[in-house]
Amino acid sequence: MRNKIVGTIAVVALSVALGGCAEMQRAAEGAARQSGDERLARAIHGGGTLISGLLPIGYEEESSIGQAIALQVVARYGGVSDQSDLTKYVNLVGRAVASTCDRPDIPYRFAILNHESINAFAAPAGYIFVTRGLLKQVRNEAELAAVLGHEIAHVSQKHILEVIQRSKRLAGVTEAGLAYAHQNPEAFKGLIDAAVKKLLDEGLDQEKEIEADQLGDVFAARVGYDPTAYVGLLNRLKTLKGDDRAFFKTHPNFSTRIEAVQKVMQSEGLKPTGVMLGDRFTKLSKG
Repeated sequence: MRNKIVGTIAVVALSVALGGCAEMQRAAEGAARQSGDERLARAIHGGGTLISGLLPIGYEEESSIGQAIALQVVARYGGVSDQSDLTKYVNLVGRAVASTCDRPDIPYRFAILNHESINAFAAPAGYIFVTRGLLKQVRNEAELAAVLGHEIAHVSQKHILEVIQRSKRLAGVTEAGLAYAHQNPEAFKGLIDAAVKKLLDEGLDQEKEIEADQLGDVFAARVGYDPTAYVGLLNRLKTLKGDDRAFFKTHPNFSTRIEAVQKVMQSEGLKPTGVMLGDRFTKLSKG
């Protein structure tokens, strides 16, 4: 059973790395059926998979969780962009930032959602999404790097996994582990549904969002991007108050976020570098 799960995840990882979230689910289902495990294939098709009830959550389980959440994000937000050049560009910037984070030893995969809302999401195991609507507000590569850094920080600090762990206890998934989850796919589905509701509808705890803002700016600055770029983006988004209710419902107010980023810039000694790369961003994102 463990080999079947690993094989399925490997196929999923490859398809996501190539920017094909639409292909991700089909690849996962196909790999499961090829392995002869029809029940696993049905679980993946329904947005579920297997999970260990043991704490802490290991990377294999984290990958399964991240895959299941990612599928729901893609389904809710209109699928992923078919602009391969832009997707590759976002992946190059994101992976450069991820290489400087506090958890650089896992794969990070980035995709663009076909949705006009101003938002971005991170699922466990490095599945990261940014909407078209948010990309339209970004003016340069340094701002993009900070946005992706924010989502990378959610993964590196395991913010979403903390929600999952709390949900596991509520759902009664205990040390029965993989065997329990395999026999009770509805229990796993309940966990994922609860995590998605928290992530997309309610938002993470505000202190986690602030931490992601601060760490994301630090990660981007480590690459060499101007750390003031993120403050500029947050200030512009602040002027959009009320225009995107979902975004403001799930994040702290912008004044608080801007103050937190400025505070970490001071404490970390982050100075302006002038590296914004606006022309390159415009050419690759608008071209």
